[in-house]
Amino acid sequence: MSRSRADRERIAELDAEILKLERFLRALLFERATIWERLDTFPVLALPNEITSEIFLNFIPAYPGWPPIQLMRVCRQWRDIALNTPQLWRAIEIHIDDERCIRAANTWLVRSGSCPLSIKMNSFIECKKEAVEVILSHRSRWECVVIDIPWYSHLLDIASYPLLRQLDIRFDHADTSPAFTFSDAPELRTATLGDFNYPSGFLPWHQLTSLSLVFQTPAECTDVLKETINLLHCRLIIAPYSEGEFEAGMNLNLPHLESLALEYLRGCPTTCTITTFVVPSLRRLRIADAFIRPDPVGKLSSLIAKSGCKLQELCIVGNLSTTENAYREAFPSILNLSFDLAIAHR
Repeated sequence: MSRSRADRERIAELDAEILKLERFLRALLFERATIWERLDTFPVLALPNEITSEIFLNFIPAYPGWPPIQLMRVCRQWRDIALNTPQLWRAIEIHIDDERCIRAANTWLVRSGSCPLSIKMNSFIECKKEAVEVILSHRSRWECVVIDIPWYSHLLDIASYPLLRQLDIRFDHADTSPAFTFSDAPELRTATLGDFNYPSGFLPWHQLTSLSLVFQTPAECTDVLKETINLLHCRLIIAPYSEGEFEAGMNLNLPHLESLALEYLRGCPTTCTITTFVVPSLRRLRIADAFIRPDPVGKLSSLIAKSGCKLQELCIVGNLSTTENAYREAFPSILNLSFDLAIAHR
């Protein structure tokens, strides 16, 4: 074969290879253009899944708030990321009398993996025992719990709650003490309790740093506060009571208490012995004017002198029995002095 013929055959081979590469290049350029077009439309979809997951966690309400389900409705990619981010499913609200809600809660509990849980249980009719049992099976992961269900005492029992740090029991008007306690809850620091009889050792009272008691009489509050020696924040919404019930108790020594709110429900008698409290660390006080009549300035001055505290904030709630100027003149060192003319408990 002559050299010229060999060269022509080689040129034909190169032309075929070039054509093949040009077609491959056009395919790559088309794919590249398609991807750029997609990125220009939804640039967030180009983020690594780990970053998208972190964005989700910063988008949802502050824990223990409930996660927004709409994250799963944007696209399949976001849905997959959400389903594989256990932290998104650690807050659950369940209506224990709703079958659909019960099934959804069971799914959420599985998706939450091993994360600590924030759970709100409520019911307007009759609780379904099987629903409560599903939630109880995860109680070793309970961290923040709201219980607002009737007849709860026959569904819960005494158990250990190693992660529980915040408890809110909103059930009111219980005639008997519940059979269960939360005494074995080493991390519990915050509690809100409604109108029911607290059994002995119901909570590890000495651990609490924040406590709200709703619709309790002064005597009932006294029984609890004698044991809550480490409180930093306290709110008492007083139920109707006989005059002098606070006075019948011992002095309430709360050496670490920084904020105190004394409020009432409609129809509450208008007397209260604020000087029962000994609160040397108190900095913020919110109190119904009705509780310090007929000498509000005198009673507040007595509290401050007896406790040796230095109030920084004082809010007087409800209709005033003396003038705002009288308060301001009596307590010039309290820089943040305010008045809330609404009812004492909203």
